[in-house]
Amino acid sequence: MTRRLLPRFVRKRYAVKFALALGLVTLAIAAVGGYSYLHANEVIGEETRDGLVTNAEIQAQNLDEWLTRMEVQMRSISESAAFQSGDDRDINLYLWSVVERDRDIDAAYYIDTRNETVLTSTGSASVASAESVTTYYGRQEFTALAQQSHGDVVISDPFRPSEGAAPVLLFATTIPERPNRAVIAVANLRDISETHLHDINAGRFVVVDAAGTVVLAEDESRLLETDALETTRYDSASGFVPGQSLGDSKTEVGFARMEAHDWVVTSRVPTGEAYALRADILTQILATLFVVGAGAALLAATIGRDTVDAVRTLGSSARELTDGNLDVAIDRDREDEFGDLYEAFDVMRVSLRDQILDAERAREEAESARREAWDEKEASERRRRHLERTAEAYGEVMRACADGDLAERIDPDEESEAMAEVARSFNEMMADVQERNEQLRTVSNVLSHDLRNPLNVAVGRAELLADETESDHVEPLVESLDRIDAIIDDALVLALQRRVEDTLPVALSDVARRSWTHVDTGDATLVVDENPRFAADPDLAAHVFENLFRNSVEHGSTGSRIPSDDAVEHGSTGNRTVSGDAVEHGDDGVTVTVGALGDARGFYVEDDGPGIPESDRASVLEPGYTTNRAGGGTGFGLPIVLQVADAHGWDLTLCESASGGARFELSDVERVGRDTDDAASLV
Repeated sequence: MTRRLLPRFVRKRYAVKFALALGLVTLAIAAVGGYSYLHANEVIGEETRDGLVTNAEIQAQNLDEWLTRMEVQMRSISESAAFQSGDDRDINLYLWSVVERDRDIDAAYYIDTRNETVLTSTGSASVASAESVTTYYGRQEFTALAQQSHGDVVISDPFRPSEGAAPVLLFATTIPERPNRAVIAVANLRDISETHLHDINAGRFVVVDAAGTVVLAEDESRLLETDALETTRYDSASGFVPGQSLGDSKTEVGFARMEAHDWVVTSRVPTGEAYALRADILTQILATLFVVGAGAALLAATIGRDTVDAVRTLGSSARELTDGNLDVAIDRDREDEFGDLYEAFDVMRVSLRDQILDAERAREEAESARREAWDEKEASERRRRHLERTAEAYGEVMRACADGDLAERIDPDEESEAMAEVARSFNEMMADVQERNEQLRTVSNVLSHDLRNPLNVAVGRAELLADETESDHVEPLVESLDRIDAIIDDALVLALQRRVEDTLPVALSDVARRSWTHVDTGDATLVVDENPRFAADPDLAAHVFENLFRNSVEHGSTGSRIPSDDAVEHGSTGNRTVSGDAVEHGDDGVTVTVGALGDARGFYVEDDGPGIPESDRASVLEPGYTTNRAGGGTGFGLPIVLQVADAHGWDLTLCESASGGARFELSDVERVGRDTDDAASLV
């Protein structure tokens, strides 16, 4: 795309493109250099200005800390024990120790503000005597300064106590609980300037008050002089004043106002020294641009020219090779990279014929391979379609077997040994399943007909024997025969009920009460909380409730209860109140409650017996497991419940009821229609 934007005469000549590219690079470097020049000028200027302001702010903070320390020092002096005692000798000694200890205090005075007299004083004579201070400053003004403090520290304006004396600053405060007494400390501004004004590269600090008087300065001669820079330029808390004519040269000024006193701290650097680094950097940038330009010109005159000649020669040789002239002469005398390129061209020329022949052979081989691949693809596609048809046929047979037609078999696919092996294995498996299913049906027929007929005869004979004979063996005989009958019923359900084909709407209350009548419940009580309708096989649903009721009654009454350590399929005893209806039971009665699960779409059956230990809850669902075999338990009741639930697609959960008894929840039950009007009922 970029090439199309260039004129044709540029695109066709490497020398022009080389010159154009070199010119653009030189121009880009110049542009970057120019931008760097301007940017460096701006950045260094900003850094210089920020540095001056920052220096002023730091110095202002240091002086704020000094003034704050002096105020704290004055309060400490006024509250000392010497001043509280009022003894002049103690006060004089204490003031002397303060002056000796604090180098920022050159002299101190203890005065009577009412009589305007100095009671005692101490300090350096180079600052001022008590008389010269009071004489210059005015006795009334001097004492008034102390009177104004009222417990606070008051700072005077800077002044010279006498001709030739050092400029000073007074700190005054009254003595607590000592009327008309005050203490004044004198600070030498020359010493303060030397001690508290920090050095700054190529510049100086100057501190002025609100009137424009120089309060602190590194140049002692400027103290108490009027500053050349007007105070109106300090129009903010901190800032920068550029290019001020202060003295013989222009000066850059950064300033910051103090917080502890109405002073302004300025940091001043001559303009030439402030921007010296900027001038050096800009000079270096210009020198760099000049060197780059000269280097580009030299590159164009030497390497560029040689490169253009070499490219022209290579282009001419390439065109000859393109036209089929494989005998073109190529210069191989150069020893640089272009010499290597010339040699490569020559090697290419020599090997080109072999490559053409190899290409022809490769083309023929590729064509042959393409035909073979196409044939293999067609064969693979045929195998795929055949496998799909075979898999579909296998699937139809498997679905038929799953639906109950166990006589269906798969015709083995002879084209695929793997699929044929699947078919043979499936046919063998289904033959075995069909054989076992027939055996199961035979056993079921024996149980339901051949065994039940003589069992019915035995039961009738036992009942006649009970009427005709009084014997202790008759009742156990009848119970054993009844147990055999129950085992047959349970075995038939376990053996034959694997799937539910058709379902009908069943009311929870109806199937529960009907099943209750088929169980010997004794003193037990049935409570039905809700009456939803659900889809089920009515006969199989009855097996669920009958076995759950039988479990609660047999293991929940006190007459048949076993010790708690061996409790399995247990119910409950005792007096309970269920569903808001008070029902009194005998000591042997257990209450069985049936209700809906609500959001879980199902129902539950629970009792108020001692419950089933958590460690036994998995075992009780295994066929033949019972702890009440002596009482007639078969161990098939709860497995039948589980099998019927699986046949319907329900989930069975065994847990603990609110009263501590056993609770069986059957969830994921299909609800049909609306709940019936039959409310909670008791049986």
